[in-house]
Amino acid sequence: MKQYPSTDLKQNLGDVLAAASQQPVSITRHNKPRYVLMSIEAYEARFADDSRRAYAAKDAPVEHVEMLEEYAAGESRD
Repeated sequence: MKQYPSTDLKQNLGDVLAAASQQPVSITRHNKPRYVLMSIEAYEARFADDSRRAYAAKDAPVEHVEMLEEYAAGESRD
């Protein structure tokens, strides 16, 4: 995996994006890997079988909203 210092994002964004379109790249800060940048196609291929989903509050399934409301009600009693 190619690595780029975070400062390269500002200075050489085109190069970093071009590399990320070919394979995931590591973004480092203080010589330590901190982030991974990859194309949406690589991301979707890697996590296609992941059943977890994120929802906007207005689009969340009813059972998720109910579960959160129950949790919030329990928290407010403490």
